[in-house]
Amino acid sequence: MHSIEKVVKNKIIRTIFGAGIIAIASSASAEDSGRSVWEAIVDTLPAGVVSEENSSGSYLSDTWVGMKTIISEGSSGLLLPAYTIHPGYAYKTEKRHNENGYTWGGGISRNFIDSRGNRRIMYAMAFSDSHNNFEPFMGYGWLSRWRLGSTPFYAEAGYTIGLTARGDYKWIPFPAPLPLVGVGTDNFSIYGTYVPFSDIFFFFANMTFDDRKTRHMPDTPKSLFSNKVLIYAGGGWQKTTLKGTPKPSSISSDGAYSAGLRYFVTPEWALDFSVNRSGTHGIHANGSKVGSYKLTSYSLAVQYHFRAAERVKLYAGVGAGYFRSDQQDFKEGWGAKKDIFTPVIQAGGTVAITRNLHVTGGMDLGFPRYKAHSPTDDSFSMRPSPVTFKLALGLAF
Repeated sequence: MHSIEKVVKNKIIRTIFGAGIIAIASSASAEDSGRSVWEAIVDTLPAGVVSEENSSGSYLSDTWVGMKTIISEGSSGLLLPAYTIHPGYAYKTEKRHNENGYTWGGGISRNFIDSRGNRRIMYAMAFSDSHNNFEPFMGYGWLSRWRLGSTPFYAEAGYTIGLTARGDYKWIPFPAPLPLVGVGTDNFSIYGTYVPFSDIFFFFANMTFDDRKTRHMPDTPKSLFSNKVLIYAGGGWQKTTLKGTPKPSSISSDGAYSAGLRYFVTPEWALDFSVNRSGTHGIHANGSKVGSYKLTSYSLAVQYHFRAAERVKLYAGVGAGYFRSDQQDFKEGWGAKKDIFTPVIQAGGTVAITRNLHVTGGMDLGFPRYKAHSPTDDSFSMRPSPVTFKLALGLAF
């Protein structure tokens, strides 16, 4: 069985890396067929956006101009990291118990379709990694696209050159060149990559909208989004995934309510202060309930908003939060720390019903780790990894 899994692994990896190589090699048009593969690879980098007549002759200078072109002329996109596969050939069942598969997060991208129809992306995102730690990731991506028949769907393949930092690597930034494959339309694509140093398959979505005309334009007094302040309140669901506790163990998810105040410094940039309060989360270990608690979080985040339609804005945000576990009720011998500060990731959208009445919702993700103890363990790390999905009604003024 192990040998079969290794064969499947090698085939999948070869397919992903092979798709990227084929995409680069075939990116040259007919009149460029005399170019070498190396020249084709170089052309996929940001400097390839700059035409020969506009080139400065300096590759570094053209790279800088190409990056600025992608950011300024590209369409905005909301990135939604969603899931990571920890394959059985690399992770035994016991080890996978403490690996996080739901790598939720958020981010912003700029998507530029070049003269050959290939997609170039500048992006920044953050998500919950395999160990429920905060992980930022930013970089550049290039994807060749092929239309699937007469449908609006495309197959995409290429690569990304990113920079990331992880808690298990002492937060030292390191480069991450990775292959990318995906499928989708001009406005929505799902991508996957293989990460060799972790031996995982990582998936995320990219929702793009052409906001170049509305970006940086001042909102008129009658605009649906001209107000600078939004006060909102509503409810939702707080999903928890208990990690780090003695096995076997589990934790229940529950409803939540939220409230917040959002202040727009510019039409795109906002400061958001929010409060989320969960219902009761029950903790079970060895087949019986050992405790429960409620979770309250206070978060301050910087958000970037962009127009997806006349009445719709999407956003991604990052900030810091204070997470307090209260109304704790544990059996004798069990217990946990009550409060901690952690990073926060946000992603969501707002619909303007009227100029003063908005509906806003999305996802808030935190990374609290509470030092805890059980009757048989001196101490362990309880990582509930709360993700609050919320929908709220807001008053804009």
